[in-house]
Amino acid sequence: MNYHFTPSPRPSSLEMLTDEQLFNIYELAVQAKASPEFIEIIEDVLTKRRPEHYESL
Repeated sequence: MNYHFTPSPRPSSLEMLTDEQLFNIYELAVQAKASPEFIEIIEDVLTKRRPEHYESL
Protein backbone atom coordinates (compact mmCIF):
# COMPACT_ATOMS: atom_id res chain seq x y z
CA MET A 1 0.00 0.00 0.00
CA ASN A 2 1.50 3.27 -1.10
CA TYR A 3 -0.11 6.51 -0.06
CA HIS A 4 0.78 10.08 0.81
CA PHE A 5 -0.35 11.77 4.01
CA THR A 6 -2.04 15.12 3.47
CA PRO A 7 -2.31 17.15 6.67
CA SER A 8 -5.71 18.41 7.71
CA PRO A 9 -6.21 22.09 8.54
CA ARG A 10 -7.98 20.98 11.75
CA PRO A 11 -6.02 20.22 14.91
CA SER A 12 -5.07 16.58 15.22
CA SER A 13 -5.83 14.38 18.20
CA LEU A 14 -2.11 14.43 18.93
CA GLU A 15 -2.23 18.16 19.55
CA MET A 16 -4.67 17.63 22.42
CA LEU A 17 -2.23 15.40 24.34
CA THR A 18 0.19 16.65 26.97
CA ASP A 19 3.88 16.92 26.11
CA GLU A 20 4.61 13.88 28.28
CA GLN A 21 1.91 11.76 26.63
CA LEU A 22 3.05 12.77 23.18
CA PHE A 23 6.69 12.05 23.95
CA ASN A 24 5.73 8.60 25.29
CA ILE A 25 3.88 7.90 22.05
CA TYR A 26 6.92 9.09 20.10
CA GLU A 27 9.22 6.72 22.00
CA LEU A 28 6.85 3.79 21.48
CA ALA A 29 6.48 4.59 17.78
CA VAL A 30 10.25 4.62 17.31
CA GLN A 31 10.64 1.33 19.23
CA ALA A 32 7.83 -0.27 17.20
CA LYS A 33 9.37 1.00 13.96
CA ALA A 34 6.15 2.79 13.02
CA SER A 35 5.91 4.44 9.64
CA PRO A 36 8.29 7.36 9.10
CA GLU A 37 5.29 9.54 8.26
CA PHE A 38 3.66 8.87 11.64
CA ILE A 39 6.89 9.58 13.51
CA GLU A 40 7.34 12.78 11.52
CA ILE A 41 3.84 13.94 12.48
CA ILE A 42 4.65 13.45 16.16
CA GLU A 43 7.99 15.23 15.77
CA ASP A 44 6.28 18.16 14.08
CA VAL A 45 3.78 18.56 16.91
CA LEU A 46 6.51 18.31 19.55
CA THR A 47 8.82 20.80 17.87
CA LYS A 48 6.02 23.31 17.31
CA ARG A 49 5.25 23.25 21.03
CA ARG A 50 8.75 23.60 22.42
CA PRO A 51 11.44 23.68 19.76
CA GLU A 52 14.25 24.19 22.29
CA HIS A 53 13.45 20.86 23.98
CA TYR A 54 12.96 18.72 20.90
CA GLU A 55 15.61 19.89 18.44
CA SER A 56 17.44 16.58 18.78
CA LEU A 57 14.51 14.40 17.64
